[in-house]
Amino acid sequence: MNLTLEWIPNNEPDLAGYRVFYREQSQSYDYANPSWEGTNTYCTIYDLDETKTYCFVARAFDTEGFESGNSNEACHEPLVILNQPATADAGPNQTLSEGQTVLLSGSNSTDPDDGIASYHWVQIDGPAVSLSDPDVKQPTFTAPDVGTEGVVLTFELTVSDYSGNQGKDMCVVNVTWLNEPPQADAGTDLTVEEGIVVTLDGSLSLDIDDGIASYQWTQIGVPKITLSNLTSSQPTFTAPNVGPDGASLTFNLTVTDAGGLQNTDSCIVNISSQNESPIAIVSPDYSEATEGTLVTMDGSTSRDSHGGIVSYLWSQVEGDPVSLSDPTSPLTTFSAPKTDPFGKNIKFKLTIKDDRGLKSTAESFIYVIQN
Repeated sequence: MNLTLEWIPNNEPDLAGYRVFYREQSQSYDYANPSWEGTNTYCTIYDLDETKTYCFVARAFDTEGFESGNSNEACHEPLVILNQPATADAGPNQTLSEGQTVLLSGSNSTDPDDGIASYHWVQIDGPAVSLSDPDVKQPTFTAPDVGTEGVVLTFELTVSDYSGNQGKDMCVVNVTWLNEPPQADAGTDLTVEEGIVVTLDGSLSLDIDDGIASYQWTQIGVPKITLSNLTSSQPTFTAPNVGPDGASLTFNLTVTDAGGLQNTDSCIVNISSQNESPIAIVSPDYSEATEGTLVTMDGSTSRDSHGGIVSYLWSQVEGDPVSLSDPTSPLTTFSAPKTDPFGKNIKFKLTIKDDRGLKSTAESFIYVIQN
């Protein structure tokens, strides 16, 4: 840690300069050897321990070497680093047939400081099923028998770090018989200016058999805004004033088909006053992989024209759950899961954030084939 000190100059005609002394607060009140000497009315003390308290005094001296008494003592308290809460990731929404074994996966949950201490799964909607163990990272259950319209099972994952802070996330498991689930499309990410009327667009969502019965928009995070109609495919809102740093708003769209099956997608609206939004880039955006091989996804070419990218977060959106090597790294890997003769598609989303909180997303599709 480096610390810069400033003081009011003396006005004596024979002033020659200043000396600065410091001590750790735990040491005796003894300022014997100067840490800095010069003629400026400011100085920087280098390589201090940020976990300790330091106290400082300044003295003036004249051309004959006589030194003044100590200035008022100024002390700098150590930086207090607060524990950051864990981020839960309940894995992608899934669609399976009745009787299949379902794997829930919280393996991509993260904690930035002291690590994840525990996992706990709770079913919050749908016909009750029995989890193999609700307190493990990846429990399983058998999809129940369903009627022609299928059912929706919703699960909530709570992760706790070693300081007791928690994070929560949910996932949906669609259990189907004949009905195919809908595909939600919340539209592209947007960057707009303050005061502009913004239209969210879920009109490209689709359902291939019985049609979409309802739309439901929810906002994640702050600042909170009011949508014109939470159940419209194209609600609007007026972008609020956000200051020079801008702000990033995230909206989730959940569509439900006539049979009750659901799917969720999200979009980001960056409100920019002076700060330009970052640009997320994923390589590859589409590729094929053979089951059992190591797949690498690279977001390191994402860019920001101002202060730079401060965080990366990978999440799986569709497909059989996989474990990412590091969901918070620009580059992450996973082992391609087993598939059937027709192959299976896995979809991922990368979300980046710049130093002022604006966000951007990009998607990657990996099609897994058999050996």
